[in-house]
Amino acid sequence: MKRYLTRFFFTVAILGAGFLTGLLTQQLPQDTESLLADDAKGLFDLKSHWAQGNIVSLVRHGERCDRSDNICLDGEDGITLVGKEQTIELGKDYLQHLPMDNTIIYNSPVKRTEQSADFMFGERSETKNWLREGCKENLLQDILKYKQDGKNLILVTHSTCIDALGEKEGNKLIEFDIHEPETYGGSFFLAVDKSQQKVHVLGYLLANDWDNSRKS
Repeated sequence: MKRYLTRFFFTVAILGAGFLTGLLTQQLPQDTESLLADDAKGLFDLKSHWAQGNIVSLVRHGERCDRSDNICLDGEDGITLVGKEQTIELGKDYLQHLPMDNTIIYNSPVKRTEQSADFMFGERSETKNWLREGCKENLLQDILKYKQDGKNLILVTHSTCIDALGEKEGNKLIEFDIHEPETYGGSFFLAVDKSQQKVHVLGYLLANDWDNSRKS
């Protein structure tokens, strides 16, 4: 599976710039789908948009201590040792499959997201209060506000914020049960057209989707 995933990431050609506008005007699917679905077509779309700097990736933090029986890393308000390993591996996956030279990384100020971002990306990630304060109500507006043209944006955040994305406008963007333990370290990828103020959900990759061999 890892070889299969890597092949899709690195063999896709960059699609034309006009593809983004067409994609964003399509009707959204009823449920958010895995990028591995439909013969992994979503991986082609992700790689193309990533090369153009159109992507916002919403990453759920690693396994939180206060909702797990696993050993805590540093206090109940942080992640577990399992969460540490999750986020270390996830950071490697991002670096292997998605170039970081045109990418900005922000994280929520909560301890579990700060820890997760640090294990994933080290000092490259910057703490932003807006990823916690009012994120359930304002995340979509903040994405459109802080996403820079031609640069991808990775946001290490919370399941409640991701789940509520778009609800304020009556157009829920992500339809997925994101509060389950299997979604720790999950990434939800959005293609953003700032000129049109539009967002399209490409799909998601759970932590184990990047490298299926880690399930064994």
